[in-house]
Amino acid sequence: MMKRYVLVACLMMFTGKLFAQGIEFSHGTWKEVLAKAKQEDKLVFVDVYTSWCGPCKKMVAEVFPLKEVGEVFNPNFVNYKIDAEKGEGIEIAKKFGVKSYPTYLFVNGDGELVYRSGGYNLPKIFLNEAAIAIKEKHDPKPLAKWEDEYTAGKRDKDFLKGYIRKRAVVKVPNGPLLEEVFPLLTANDLSDKDFMGSVFAFDPNMTFVPGGKFYGHVVANHAALDQLLGKREGYVLSLMDVGTQQYFNTDIIKNNREQLLPVMLATKRKLMELMKRDEIDVELKGLVMNYYKGTKNAKKLVPAAHDYVNNSLLNLDIQARIAADKAAYQKMREPYLSGKQDSTKVENWASMQRISANQKMVDFSYKLRSAAQAVYALVDDPKILTQAIEWAKMAESYFPHFSTEAVYAGLLMKIGKKTEAAEMMLKASKDGFIQGNDKQKLLLANVEKLKKGEAPEELW
Repeated sequence: MMKRYVLVACLMMFTGKLFAQGIEFSHGTWKEVLAKAKQEDKLVFVDVYTSWCGPCKKMVAEVFPLKEVGEVFNPNFVNYKIDAEKGEGIEIAKKFGVKSYPTYLFVNGDGELVYRSGGYNLPKIFLNEAAIAIKEKHDPKPLAKWEDEYTAGKRDKDFLKGYIRKRAVVKVPNGPLLEEVFPLLTANDLSDKDFMGSVFAFDPNMTFVPGGKFYGHVVANHAALDQLLGKREGYVLSLMDVGTQQYFNTDIIKNNREQLLPVMLATKRKLMELMKRDEIDVELKGLVMNYYKGTKNAKKLVPAAHDYVNNSLLNLDIQARIAADKAAYQKMREPYLSGKQDSTKVENWASMQRISANQKMVDFSYKLRSAAQAVYALVDDPKILTQAIEWAKMAESYFPHFSTEAVYAGLLMKIGKKTEAAEMMLKASKDGFIQGNDKQKLLLANVEKLKKGEAPEELW
């Protein structure tokens, strides 16, 4: 009988391996995975995810299990998954500047980045990303060599253009480097479709220096650049907006460069005017508030937060927003009510309904929540905290959401209302958006902290 069980177990192991499809992920520490990649002369493919990331889950369910995907990834890469909010994943994500999820890193055995991509990919696109990574692995001049030459002082125009192209392929920010090369560029360089295509290849990590020389060129020539690249009107302006915002977050705030705040504000205003965006003052006052929050300057944060809420957000036509949401929601529901589309086939229908019914008010509510959360992070004055509670209440009344309720709970705790704080955090943990995931676990852990009289550092 024992022999029979052993035979069955072996057969199960064999057939499991035989019929295995899709990507096979390795386990172990980051150091062990790098050592394995180096020994096997492969790149490490790293799926950087979070427990709450919808596109991450779709990749796991729809793309990673495919046979054709496994046939490419398993022989060419050591495949590894990290949660960017847990364990070693926190430092790995920080090291490689991961800002969105999922992010896919392709790293050599020495821990050097060779290529990166991200987002939900259809199988064909995902396999193409793998092909680019494999090609980059065999490039005789990987990014590390370019960096060595740059560090050694190489600065001729052709080198800098090539370095920018290489960094764009690997999706490393180019903002300061563009400022360095710009004075060397001729009109022909600036009309080189290949080079400018590299500069304007979208990536969440891309940067442009606010008010810089390259920014000035784009502002003056955005229509011609759109045409050169074969893109829609406003394309390069939208990327300049993304890149200057990223530079603001990763350089100006990080390095506490308050002298550049007016430059950033002028840059943001000009870009929004050119793109014909609404509510410019709301955005600008929000930037000021976020700067002082990010630099932990409580003294300047308080007036900035009040200015943001009282002199911009609360001046908006809220009733017009509610009416617009109602009209848009009714239009969205028409094909489902008429039977042309089936709501039972729509993933996360209930959550989608909540968002679709309140699109403009979601944005308004989140902005109020952000102001309240900024105060929570830096302020202990009961009077100011009480004002922030009113903002959280207002945000919650327009669009109930676990994040707003968690902020509300934190503020209650800071003014000494421990019981009410724990009750509000418990309410937040029951939100349908987060049932069963790590966000809910965090909020439930916060409930216990609040019961003990502890103010959570991470509210939601």
